[in-house]
Amino acid sequence: MNDSISPTSPAWPTRWPRSSFTGVWTWLLAAIMTALIVVVLVAGLRTAATLNGGGVRMSPRLFDLGLILQIAFEAPAVLLILFALPKLARMPLRALGFRAPSARTLGIALLGAIAMVVVADGLASAIDLLLHSSHQQSAVLVFKDLHDPLSIGLLSVYAIVLAPFFEETVFRLFFFNLGLRYGGFWTGALLSGILFGAAHGDAYAAVPLALGGMILCAVYYRSRNAWASMVTHGIFNALSIAALFFFPHLVT
Repeated sequence: MNDSISPTSPAWPTRWPRSSFTGVWTWLLAAIMTALIVVVLVAGLRTAATLNGGGVRMSPRLFDLGLILQIAFEAPAVLLILFALPKLARMPLRALGFRAPSARTLGIALLGAIAMVVVADGLASAIDLLLHSSHQQSAVLVFKDLHDPLSIGLLSVYAIVLAPFFEETVFRLFFFNLGLRYGGFWTGALLSGILFGAAHGDAYAAVPLALGGMILCAVYYRSRNAWASMVTHGIFNALSIAALFFFPHLVT
C-alpha cells in the first residue's frame, strides 16, 4: 500500500508519509514555538522603542550576560525541535537535509545570500525612503554602541554562527516543512517567512525580513540541504556586520 500523502511537494521530500506532522505533539510544539515568537516580538518592539528613543546605554558586561542568557533561552528550544523532528516528520534528520554540503549546495547558498542582500536590505532602504524614516533595527543600534572587543566578538559569533543554526532549525526545518507537508512550497514559505520576520521584533523590518526568510526557504528547498540555508543566513549576517564596521552610515 502506498503510504504517501497528496503530491503537494512531489520534488522534496519525495513523499511525506501519511503520519508525518500529525497528532497532538506536532501542534503542541507549533503552539509552543509560536508563543515564544510572540514573546520575542513583544520584547523586541519594546527594546526598539527604548533604543530609538535614546534609551540608556548598556555596559559591556551586562550586554555579554544578556547575550549568554538569550543563547541559554534559545538553545533548549532548538534542541527540542532536533529531538522531536524525526519523530514528527517520520524521517531521519539526514532525509530532512542534514548532509554534508556539496559544491552545488554552497553555490546555491552563496546565490541566496546575494538575493537576501538585494531583496531584504533593498526593501528596508526603500521603506525608509518612502516613510522618510531614520529607523534602525535594535541589533544595529546595539552593535554601533559596542566598543568592547569581547562584546563585539561574542555578538559576531552569535550572529554569524549560532543565530543561523538556531533560526534555520526553527523556521526552515520545522515551520517550513510543516507548511510544505500540508500546502506545498508557498504555504511553507509564507508561514516560515512571516514568523521569521515577526521573531526579530521590529515593525519596520518585518516585511523585508519575511521576504528574506522566504529566500532562505527557497535555498533550503532547492538545495535539499539544511546547511545551505544556514550558510546563506550566516553570510548575510556577516556582510551586515562588515557593513557596520566599514559603512555604518549606510546600515539601517
